[in-house]
Parts: sequence; structure tokens; C-alpha cells
Amino acid sequence: MNPLIQRLLGERGVTDVDAFLNPQYDTRRDPFLLRDMDIAVARILKAIKKKEKIAVWHDYDCDGIPGGSLLSDFFMKIEYPARLMVAERNEGYGLNEAGIRLLADEGVSVLITVDCGITDNVCVALAQSLGIDVIVTDHHLPQNELPPAIAVINPHRTDDTYPEKVLCGTGVAFKLVEALIANGDFNLPEGWQKWLLDLVALATVADMVPLTGENRTLVKFGLDVMRKGRRKGLVALLKKERVPFKDVVEDDIAFSIAPKINAASRMESPRLAVELLTTTDAARADELANKLIALNKARKLEGARVAKDVKHRLSGMQMGDIIVMGSSEWRPSLLGIAGNNIVETYGKTVCLWGKDGDLIKGSIRGNGRVNVVALMTGARRAFTDFGGHESSGGFSTTTELIHSLPLALEEALRTSATLVVEESTKVHDGVLTLAEASQTTYDALRLMAPFGMQNPKPIFRFVNVRVDRVLLFGKAKEHARLALSDESGAYGEAMSFFFHRTPFRATIDLLSSGDIVTLAAALDRSFFGGRPSLRLRIENLSI
Repeated sequence: MNPLIQRLLGERGVTDVDAFLNPQYDTRRDPFLLRDMDIAVARILKAIKKKEKIAVWHDYDCDGIPGGSLLSDFFMKIEYPARLMVAERNEGYGLNEAGIRLLADEGVSVLITVDCGITDNVCVALAQSLGIDVIVTDHHLPQNELPPAIAVINPHRTDDTYPEKVLCGTGVAFKLVEALIANGDFNLPEGWQKWLLDLVALATVADMVPLTGENRTLVKFGLDVMRKGRRKGLVALLKKERVPFKDVVEDDIAFSIAPKINAASRMESPRLAVELLTTTDAARADELANKLIALNKARKLEGARVAKDVKHRLSGMQMGDIIVMGSSEWRPSLLGIAGNNIVETYGKTVCLWGKDGDLIKGSIRGNGRVNVVALMTGARRAFTDFGGHESSGGFSTTTELIHSLPLALEEALRTSATLVVEESTKVHDGVLTLAEASQTTYDALRLMAPFGMQNPKPIFRFVNVRVDRVLLFGKAKEHARLALSDESGAYGEAMSFFFHRTPFRATIDLLSSGDIVTLAAALDRSFFGGRPSLRLRIENLSI
């Protein structure tokens, strides 16, 4: 084994090296280990046998959208199309009364939720009272009382013993499909469900859940499926992003695909993204890819405008440990993007709110030291509804409660329950020279992939490197490209995207040819200009 890989795996506590480097599909967990899975499968199979109407209600982000698309693919494959239902962002997260009543009027008798429903107790109770049996599949943290559905499939249930607690919403939906195929008689080709793994990989990477255990296996095989190029919408999107689908990796999901999927609901309708992921028409896929790319550009512009407004208002203000700010002019769907920008700039947890009609809705983004769900739970008196993950969340509130929000969050922040694991003091994974940042090293590191949460991409330190040239590019000169060399005569290229959001922005602004620098960077690859090349992605930089 490559000594570098052996060292890195040892430092990360990997004991079963072969299992980590060569995950086997058959080692994934039995879906029936999830509580209520047997009840859900029995009810769905009964509905299919009796030709009842089945609906799937999924969330509008890049976890719920792939999850809804996954179930749509499954029901289409067994020639039993289900009614797909997704709320627009202005209707709010999760289930709503109007949608439930519409499904009841249409004669739907079984409703499967994907990536939502775990906190929608009132709407689930309404559906059950109207004759709709609800099956909740979700991965968000439950509240004290589970919704009154006939089945609640969520690995985070306190009474659930499923070994893998960190599946994303689409991952939970995939386990449902696995269970249905195991107990049903659909005459499907052996292993057909593997073709759905590209959607699982997309959602798992986009939702930033840990890429360990079963998630690592699902993403690894999902990327293999994605590289087959069977999903026309993804192929069209990757082509326009100048990424060959045969070479797609997890970074391409995070930076090239997921933002476009999310842009659909933030700027227009999530249905556009669902259609992109499910269409079998190449021309329509191309049209939808163009549409989502245009929406994402508009999203960036509007999100930057909100972030600029926040920074302007913060100028000269005394800031506490959490930034709380809002405006009736801000579109709630853009506040998560703006919040990330503010977190990167100030290093503080950020809460932003805006208005959508009569609704006040907002986003909270953590700074890595605060559990956002615990924070909102501690400040629950200021919300009418909330949910999310450790690092990010969303909420709804009222004009009467919004004024209590800053104080409620500050008080909650002072409680120990909001703390998460302390930040790591390790800043790099060893020292490399430019000559060692080679294709051979990159290929060896890819054995540790897919990289993500709890399996981060290795960051190496490069010392006494000479800057030969500095190029700032982008519409606002927001990106930096450095041409580098060292004493051995080796050359390299390093990139920093949106460097003005980084702690080393002042250093890049001061750089000139001939400066000697030390940098921490990850090995990256680019297909710019249609040809693959290696480069460094800068994580830190000092003169």
C-alpha cells in the first residue's frame, strides 16, 4: 500500500483498511432493521394489490427532490405511477393543509413522505382523519412526539436501533425501495435498484451527512452509476458545466449539480429539478439544464445582494456571539446562501429572516461550534415551526414573536446543550513538495474517496513556494489563480474561489511575483478548456 495512504488512514482511525478502501455493496444494512419498515411495506403492497391511489410528498431541496425522483422512478418501473407532490417554498417546508385536502379529494389513500413529515403532526393527523394512511420517511430530528402516522421510518427515532443513524432523506427512501423489492413480486431484474444509487449519491453529498459506513458505500456505488450516463438530465447538466460524466466525483455533485437543483425551488419551482432528474428526453433535459443554470446565476446575484445589505447594516455595530437580522424585503429562499456568506466573513452563527407574503421565515447557519437544532430548540418560544441539522436549519415565526428572537437565541446560545464537538486543532495532513503533488499522488488519494463530512479531503502543507504570477478573475475578480514554483524547479497551479470570503484574503490582495509563501491546499483536478489537469485548492496561505 502507498505509505502516504497508510499513514492517513491510520491517523483517521481506520482499522479495517480493506473494507474502507473497497466497500462492498452487499455489506449494506437490512432495511427491515428500520423501525416500522415492515408496516410501511405491508401497507404499500396492499395498496398496489387493491389498486389504491398512492402519493409521494417530498421536500423541495437537493435531498427531497432526488428522493421524490427516486420513488417516482421505482413506481414507474413497476408500472404503478404515484402522484408526486412537492410544496413550493412560499408554501413552507413539509406538509400543508391545502395539499392534504387536495390529495383527499383526488382519492389518495396512501401518502409517503420523503425528507419531511417528522414534525408535521397536525397535517399527518388531518390526513389520517380524511382516510389517508401516512407513511413518514425522514431523517430530520424528531420532536418529543412522533406524528400519528401508521408508520414513521426515521433512524433518529429514540426507539430505533438501525445502526446507521446518518442516512439522508433520499437514503431512507432508498431503504424503503429495497424493502419493497425484497417483499414484493414485481418481476424486476436482479439488482435493478442499484440504478437508483446516482440519486442517493447526489442527495447524500448535497445534504452534507457523514460519508462513513453505509453512506460511503452508497455514494461510492452511486458515483459509479452516475458515470454510466443513464440519467439524461445529469449528463446535460455536467456537459454544460464542462465536466465529463465519465469522470464525475463528489466535488462535482457539491459544486456543479446540487446548487442548480436547489436553485429551482429558490428561484422558481422545484418541479423543474424533479423533471430534470426524471426525464428520458435528451432535448428536454438540455432545455431544463439551461434553465437551472440561469436560475442559479440569478440566485447568486440576489443572495450576494442580501449578504451585502447585511454587511452594510453590520458596519460599525457591536456584534454578539450570534448575528440576528431581518428585512421584509428579503426573500426567505435566499437567506441560507446569504447566511453562509456572513458566517464565512465573521465566523459567527447567523440567523436571517425575511417575509414571503404574510409569512416570516428564516434560516440559521452555524459556525461549526453550535448545534443549530439545539439552538432553535432552546429558543423555541420565538418560533411557530423549525427544523434542520446540526449545521443549518430553517424556521417560521410571526410578527408578534420576531422581536423576541435575538434575546431567545442569545439565551439559548449560552446553554451547554448547543455546543458540538470542539474544532480540530489539526491544520494539515503532512508536508508535500510541488513535485509530489502529482497525478500518482492524486490517484492514490482517490482510493480514500468519496470525501466529505467525517472523511475530509486531505490538506497538505507546501512550504517555501515561490509565486510566479497572480491572476484575479471572475466578474468581480473574486477568484485567484497562482502560478507557483519551488527550488527543485517543479511548477504548479493553485486556486482560491471567492477568496475575499477567506481568512487569507488580505494576503492574496498583497501578493506579487517573487513572493515566497506557505500554503495549505488539497489536490484537485480541473477540466477547464476540455482537458484534465491537476491543481491545488488553497485552504490557507501566508507570506
